Amino acid sequence: MSKVDTDAVRTAGAAIGEAVAIFMLHPETMQQALDAGYPDPFAGYFAGRGGVLGDANAETINSVFAVFDPKVVRMCWSNGIAVRNAAESAQLYWDQCADFGRRHLGDVAGLDRLAELGEKVIAAAPEPGLPLYAGWRAMPLAADAPARALQVMFVLRELRASVHFCALALSGLTPVEAHLLNKDPEYAAFMGWQPPYPDDTEAKRDRYVEVEDQTNRRMAEIIGNALSAEEADELAALSSAALAALK
Repeated sequence: MSKVDTDAVRTAGAAIGEAVAIFMLHPETMQQALDAGYPDPFAGYFAGRGGVLGDANAETINSVFAVFDPKVVRMCWSNGIAVRNAAESAQLYWDQCADFGRRHLGDVAGLDRLAELGEKVIAAAPEPGLPLYAGWRAMPLAADAPARALQVMFVLRELRASVHFCALALSGLTPVEAHLLNKDPEYAAFMGWQPPYPDDTEAKRDRYVEVEDQTNRRMAEIIGNALSAEEADELAALSSAALAALK
């Protein structure tokens, strides 16, 4: 196992997370959900992203998504799979991700290398305890570089998110507390949680810092099992370049 720089791991994780979030929340993606017949964009999001888990109930989807208000998960998942079943929704979302990469990453250099490095991490990363990552890891990747690179980033985002949610669950922090410590009440509301919010979260900041540190340590181990330190730095640089193009 290589000893990779945790700064590179943090940089890659942040860039990949933001890049995929741009796809997920982009007006193009939201319009595509409406055009596909979903009653609202978030029905398409929940059915699409959660669809790799199969015909699960809303409680199972909520347990894996981890940080949304359960009422929002229940409503959006039910509304989504009423339009398309889980497998069809996942495939549609995957195709939308590929097409988004084609439209927005076509002029970015190094996409083949980004996909190559990311796929090495994906091949080496474990699946136990990380069901949403495992589901997306099993999806076939597009052949062309712009589409494949964004799909690889998508899977890597699910990997880090799944590791992070495991650490969060062990910490004892609630999703609302995590949102307040990481961002602000507006973000908690965006994730479906409504006020009043707890007023003692600042006392738990050390716990949240440890969750982040634990996530990055584990991701450094996973990446170090697949890449050299130089390759990890390269993955961080290439991911940042892809994000810059999307922004």
